Amino acid sequence: MTITRPSIFHDDAVKDIDLSNFAPKSAPEKPLVTAETIRQVSEEGGFHSRTPRPRVPLQPQAPKRSAVPKSGRTVLLNARITRRAHDRFHAIIEEERLRYEAGELTHRVTLGELVERALAALEREMKANL
Repeated sequence: MTITRPSIFHDDAVKDIDLSNFAPKSAPEKPLVTAETIRQVSEEGGFHSRTPRPRVPLQPQAPKRSAVPKSGRTVLLNARITRRAHDRFHAIIEEERLRYEAGELTHRVTLGELVERALAALEREMKANL
């Protein structure tokens, strides 16, 4: 004898299902193991309970200051450049980083600052050629 599942898509099949044995639980079930037994077994197993610490109300904190000074550079410049130009930019950044670590510079040079310096040099060159 083959038993098939009733289809949820046909009303007549759903009417034939007997759900009379299903009822909500009348009371919560008792735990099978007492809390004291659980504590004892966990202590024996090396799982020691930590006593809760009372919560301390948070003190209002002063606003955090960023370790990195703000440069004012907030606009993104997205441009396609050659690998050689990319490598040249980053080689200059690395040289400037070494100068910063040696104490010759007072701040770390960023790529944005380097682009601004390159633009200034280009503008000077263009004015000199007029």
